[in-house]
Amino acid sequence: MAGFKIPSGTKVDRFIIENSLSESGGMSGVYLAKIENLRQKVAIKIANTDNLGATHEDMLLDWEANLLKQWDWRHAGIVRIFPVPLLGGKTEYVVRAKDLPNNPWYMVMEYLPGDSLAKKLPELYKYPIHWKLELFYKILIPLAFIHQKNFGHRDIKPDNIVFRSSISPDIPPDPVLIDFALCTNGQEKREIIDNSYTLEYASPERLAGLEEDVKASDIWSLGVILYELLTGKLPIKGSKEKIRTTIIRERIEVDKDEFSLPQEQGHILAAFIRAMLKKKPEERPDIRQVIYALEEKFLPPRI
Repeated sequence: MAGFKIPSGTKVDRFIIENSLSESGGMSGVYLAKIENLRQKVAIKIANTDNLGATHEDMLLDWEANLLKQWDWRHAGIVRIFPVPLLGGKTEYVVRAKDLPNNPWYMVMEYLPGDSLAKKLPELYKYPIHWKLELFYKILIPLAFIHQKNFGHRDIKPDNIVFRSSISPDIPPDPVLIDFALCTNGQEKREIIDNSYTLEYASPERLAGLEEDVKASDIWSLGVILYELLTGKLPIKGSKEKIRTTIIRERIEVDKDEFSLPQEQGHILAAFIRAMLKKKPEERPDIRQVIYALEEKFLPPRI
């Protein structure tokens, strides 16, 4: 099924596909669907299953579902997974799609009608600074929940932050973290999880293949995202090789004048980002320190 798009109207058990919610070429596809004979919308994540046997895509989907289905992983800022009813009154969280070629594995999640942060970045670049900081704070909270369990998300990026509803500069944002396929506590040694990353948001130690503190890697990704929220661009640009080399070998400079903010605000936020983008993971603040620093320097309520 690699690269295959499921057409609108296709039936997957009791769900009817309406359209794709994800870009092609990933390890799995996410689709908007409705439940047969009901108006309720859901999101279905379908692995690119191969008919020759279990694939990395199958393994990652199963891993993600087994995390999210646990009762103590329920959080308003984490995408919700739904059980799928089966014959005989049983329910499962990962099932085979018997109506599709190769009978791929799939799971069902809540549908988040707002767009991803990636799609909204050009628009919200013009939003007030305090709205952006409130958004950043609301990304920190579910991530802190994960870190308290000694797990790291390990794929924090704008594509994996989705809004529950349309955004407005006058309404507090309601972001939700999605895609937990690479989430780990660092003790479950699985090659596909350890070696997968999004280059622009990956920490130096991860790109270099060094021993990784999964929570510190998330802090690095947060530093990149905060920079992007404030400037509308990534801190490092260029070819894939240039980005990789810069992240691993060079110090990333962040200047307060890049943010078009009052001098004091720019100075504080530049220092925030520089701290999160320290080369050595042990020198980065932890999530608790980031939350407290943000609250102390930019007092809530912010909107």
